[in-house]
Amino acid sequence: MIRQNTFTVAILAILFMALTACAQSKKSTAAKTSRHITSDKPLLLQATEQTTLPGRPEMEPTTDNRFVIVWKSKDAPASFFWRGQQSWLPCNVNKVTGYKPLVVKDNGDGIPTPLNYVTVSTNNQNFATGDTLELYPVTGGKHPIPAEIPQDKNNVIYYKTVNSNWLALPVDSITVLPSIAMP
Repeated sequence: MIRQNTFTVAILAILFMALTACAQSKKSTAAKTSRHITSDKPLLLQATEQTTLPGRPEMEPTTDNRFVIVWKSKDAPASFFWRGQQSWLPCNVNKVTGYKPLVVKDNGDGIPTPLNYVTVSTNNQNFATGDTLELYPVTGGKHPIPAEIPQDKNNVIYYKTVNSNWLALPVDSITVLPSIAMP
């Protein structure tokens, strides 16, 4: 009788442990699938390129790029650089208000009609999660490419937050706006 009770208790203990382990694995699997994964990577809304033709024949045309992003990270941005086809340029950053998707119409002066956003200068400061930002690469100065930036990657916006190393935001397509001819 004692032998039978001991055997029954042992079987029940093994059964309860197996059921408990099964329930725990189901809970952890369910918790993993129900989590919402968010990205701190900025969202690129538009990338444009526009050439300004000078009014004098001895001057070279200039080409400007502008990028509009939505800042997603909780950490503030520290710096932005544009790695174009043959350039490594620092970017000025402005806040954007009234953003609407870009519609390109050639009305003769090269300016999109109507303008699809307005910029507000903040002296490259005071950015928060969810802000829409315009990045404007500027020429001039000497800014060496950091060693951790791949030399063979082009058309990429590199950025740093106050708590991160260099991060990359590839730019797959750039909308070419009509050229502006100066008088």
